Amino acid sequence: MKSVFTKSTLVLAMGLVASASFAADSTPVSREQVRAAYLQARAEGSLPATGEGQIAAYKATASTVTRDAVRADYLMARKAGTLTPTGEGQEIQVKLAPTNVTREVVKAEYFATRKAGTLPATGERS
Repeated sequence: MKSVFTKSTLVLAMGLVASASFAADSTPVSREQVRAAYLQARAEGSLPATGEGQIAAYKATASTVTRDAVRADYLMARKAGTLTPTGEGQEIQVKLAPTNVTREVVKAEYFATRKAGTLPATGERS
């Protein structure tokens, strides 16, 4: 118990010393100095991104590809199914294997399993 108290006291003392030395390094800055630094950073474009997401600052460069070429590439990729998913989720394309079982057979198996009480739990019951 004594060593726990000693360790806690030591950690607390180190925190107080560190915060005191940090406070001693900072000098008061006037409102005008802060405003001038902000305006300079804004003019340079070096302000950090704000809001919900990170916005990368891109520099505009001259394109070497025409609009028609980009559109043709896009249409070809869309037709081939090789476009990268966009938006909030990813689309997963699943290729289903052909089946020989009819809808009526599947329904009959489902009702038989439900009647027997051997259906697996789904949703919140699982």
